[in-house]
Amino acid sequence: MRDRLIPPLVTLTAGAITCIVDIYHKAELIPSLKRLLLVLIIFYIIGLIAKAIIVKTLQQKSKNDDQVNDDIMADDNHNNDNHNNDNHNNDNYNDDNYIKNE
Repeated sequence: MRDRLIPPLVTLTAGAITCIVDIYHKAELIPSLKRLLLVLIIFYIIGLIAKAIIVKTLQQKSKNDDQVNDDIMADDNHNNDNHNNDNHNNDNYNDDNYIKNE
């Protein structure tokens, strides 16, 4: 949801900087507007590219995190099964000892 704000944010920031620089240098109106239009178009495209890269990176990170979590859960389940089997075997051993001691 927040990723849709990246291109406008980049565009508006570049436009604001362009306007401030043009005002500081006391540039004429028509060349300043042409420059502003060009800057807005270029930086909107740059913002779209940045958005695509960020979204792709976050999706890959999410996939990797899910895969790591699945591996951890599988290991935990495997370890719990082994632990339960060990306890069950120990219970049988203790029962046998109890029966022998009687």
